[in-house]
Amino acid sequence: MTTPDQQQLIDAIAHRLDAEPGVEALWLAGSLGGGGGDAFSDVDLLVLAADGAAGEVSARLTRDLAPALTVVLVNSLFGGRVLNMVTADWARFDLTIVQREDLQRYDSSALTPLFNKGASNPPALPETAYRTPPDRLLRLVNEFLRVLGLAPVAVGREEYELALSGIDLLRRMTFDLMVEENSIPPSKRGGALHRNPLLTAEQLDDLRTLPALVAERSSIIAGHAAFARIFLPRARRLAAEIGMVWPTEFEDATRRHLLKSLGLRL
Repeated sequence: MTTPDQQQLIDAIAHRLDAEPGVEALWLAGSLGGGGGDAFSDVDLLVLAADGAAGEVSARLTRDLAPALTVVLVNSLFGGRVLNMVTADWARFDLTIVQREDLQRYDSSALTPLFNKGASNPPALPETAYRTPPDRLLRLVNEFLRVLGLAPVAVGREEYELALSGIDLLRRMTFDLMVEENSIPPSKRGGALHRNPLLTAEQLDDLRTLPALVAERSSIIAGHAAFARIFLPRARRLAAEIGMVWPTEFEDATRRHLLKSLGLRL
């Protein structure tokens, strides 16, 4: 549900875009568009441009919205198809500019219409149960083992600050694994800064009991070990449930490598 400030921003953008040549329709998307979100949510908007006009619309919006809405940052992404903006009051909004053929990728049930000058609408996609594809989980497990196996490089070079970045990658992959455990489809995962609702109390407890890390040898080794203790048993259980063939040789090689290089027995 939108706050008064969010609604004021949505109304101001909709008013501007309704008069914009080449803009045919506008929907509120993201968590707010689906009826969720909170006071910290950014405003995601799906903009339907006339056929062949997406580039022109993007260029005009980049130029004209900044003075109209006191925008102080514009990030133009994916060739201008996504405009990421921040106002002087630090209100955040994204404009995703699409054309008719792109609407098939969107679900009308996750959007709130703001205006539509024509008859083009995203379809109502059927609700389907999500289960992690084995190849998706295998990629995640292999990448976790690869990053885990790089620990001796950073530790050996005493690049402990850099090693903290490696542990952060392990943290993100552990979170991704937990979301896969919960069978949450990618379209329902929301933004990068709103993740706690996707996890169970037990999963959050696991993450909250991880040790505080500092840029020193013993802490770096302990951090890698702590994430491995959480990730690997969970990944192995999920792999068995979905019929994924576990990369035993790679895991065994990584375990031997860490034991030999760091004395770390997983």
